[in-house]
Amino acid sequence: MTADNKRDLLFEVGVEEIPARMTGKACADLTDLVSKGLANLRIPAASLRGMATPRRVAVVARGIPERQDDRVIEKRGPAKKVGLDQDGKPTKAGLGFAKSQGVEFSAITIVTIDGVEYLFARKDQKGEAALSLLPAMLADCLAQMRFPKTMRWGAQAQAFVRPIHWLLALFGADVVSFEFAGVTSGNFTMGHRFMGSGKPVTVPGVDAYASLLEGESVIVSAEERRRRIEEDSQRIEAGLGLELMRDPELLDTVVNLTEFPVAASGTFDARFLQMPAEVLVTSMKHHLKFFAFRKDGALANRFLVVNNTRARDMDVVVRGNQKVLAARLEDAFFFFREDRGTPLEGYLPKLKGQTFLAGLGSMKDKCDRLEKLAPAYAALLHPETVPAAKRAGALCKADLATQMVGEFPELQGVMGREYALASGEPKDVACAIHEHYLPRFALDSLPLSGAGVALALADRMDTMVGCFHLGLVPTPTKDPYALRRAALACVRILAERELTIPLSKLVQEAADNFGPLLCNGKDKKVADVLEFIHGRLRHWLVSDHATEVVDAVLASGADFPFDVREKVRAIEPLRGRKDYEDLILPFKRVINITRTEEPGSFYLDLTQHEAERALWESFLEVREKVLSLLAARRFPEVLALLLELKPPVDRYFDDVLVMCDDPAQRANHLAMLKEIGKLFLLFADFTRILA
Repeated sequence: MTADNKRDLLFEVGVEEIPARMTGKACADLTDLVSKGLANLRIPAASLRGMATPRRVAVVARGIPERQDDRVIEKRGPAKKVGLDQDGKPTKAGLGFAKSQGVEFSAITIVTIDGVEYLFARKDQKGEAALSLLPAMLADCLAQMRFPKTMRWGAQAQAFVRPIHWLLALFGADVVSFEFAGVTSGNFTMGHRFMGSGKPVTVPGVDAYASLLEGESVIVSAEERRRRIEEDSQRIEAGLGLELMRDPELLDTVVNLTEFPVAASGTFDARFLQMPAEVLVTSMKHHLKFFAFRKDGALANRFLVVNNTRARDMDVVVRGNQKVLAARLEDAFFFFREDRGTPLEGYLPKLKGQTFLAGLGSMKDKCDRLEKLAPAYAALLHPETVPAAKRAGALCKADLATQMVGEFPELQGVMGREYALASGEPKDVACAIHEHYLPRFALDSLPLSGAGVALALADRMDTMVGCFHLGLVPTPTKDPYALRRAALACVRILAERELTIPLSKLVQEAADNFGPLLCNGKDKKVADVLEFIHGRLRHWLVSDHATEVVDAVLASGADFPFDVREKVRAIEPLRGRKDYEDLILPFKRVINITRTEEPGSFYLDLTQHEAERALWESFLEVREKVLSLLAARRFPEVLALLLELKPPVDRYFDDVLVMCDDPAQRANHLAMLKEIGKLFLLFADFTRILA
């Protein structure tokens, strides 16, 4: 206990091994739940830190008050005219209110709110001791935790990610006593499953926690485990004279798979290097959690393993891992040799037995559609790549029928490329087969070749249109067919590859390509898919740009993702500058005064003011240039030109009464302003942007 009457809380949940992919989120979730729980109890912590290993999730909360502050509670009751009679004596309603608040009626006061007098009960509430509040809160935190998959054990009705074996809960030196899932909290933890003592370890307080666990061969801090792995890796890397292929995702995995990480290096037979490097790396990463090495840019026949124990003889550990890897690579080598015995095209008939989606045919049917759709897109984007796009579309899913991809699904596309080359297919066809899977995730690289871009777009558009046709639309919590990822991929490809083909045409082509399979309600499906993609475009842009700017640009059209992004980029540098306001304010004046007016025709010979004619002449001159610059996608120059309309617009509003009594004049004024507003709207709806 500190001088200011605060203590530290240590809370650890001991479980059977948590899957590595769930560990980080479990730690973050428990930390967040404890933080909110303490705040709700009015005993907030000065700082919180979450820690996790495969067998435990822990939270250390420092600087928690020993008890809640005392407070005064005021409760409003009925109006005075209801709570008191004409003689000022309490009515049944008044007496009932006092009783419900646990006070004598003499303690009731009258308070006026918005001119109405109410009865108010005021009572002092003494703060409770934190130690009496924490048990229910910690149990509730565990009950609120959510996992992708849970399990029940024994006779327990409570589900959790894995069976709970112990609960460590200390407030200072005192045990926070509660029960959850049949386990009662205490003051002990457990060490490493194999290297620890196997006996409960008593923890006297927060400060001793990490050191006691380290003595039991548990590094409870994920950051410290990561540091040790990186240090070991660098030492081994330097000793071998090789370059470790660093993989942040794999590093996160091994950090969450270990409590006491120890890195070591092993070898594998160099003959396996005859296979594509991706095969070897995938075998090591996805199946065994090994890191690969390379030398001079080429894969080396060595690997790095991160073990969860320090053996007396690490060579024994290395030899065991070498045997396991050799068996995996031997299988892969067998599949590789067997698969190459058949040309890639020879696997297409097998795709007839693989369903793409019930109602949309087989994977062979999908290939047949892509054989038509990909060259149609290529003709719009890069006409010279039409033959390659057509051939790649026909073959792009053939590797799904190979033994290698059946064993290593992560290699789809990679093996398609390798087997295409081995079958004598042109390099651009093989490249497109591989690239059509890109990007596989949000920040993945994009396809580079023209045929690869066309096929990547075709594959995703076909899937989205097909799924929407079947009603397989993503919900806020579920997206089993990864349609959001598909839409984002299309947006990124079009924007980052600076392609100026309209989304509406791509979606329409994909829908038409289904033929009679998609005939009823096709226009509605096309509109729905477009709206869905526009939503992903907005989501992508607002992650890096101001929401109001993105919405303003999208209001002028979302058919060209590249244009939308570049317009946003052109506007954003102006924010906070005077010329930004100069651009927005005149447009807002024009739009606001014409918002509810029907469009009409402007007649120059009806003008009565020089300011009208000057504005119209300036507008015509600017419009011609703006349209030309918009077509050339020179968006910053468009903004500079639009700014030139500010002086004549300001003068117009100073000299001309727009809503004059003469109906013909008023209609003419509004017609001209409508035309000016339409020009601004070609760029963005600036009324959505705060000046």
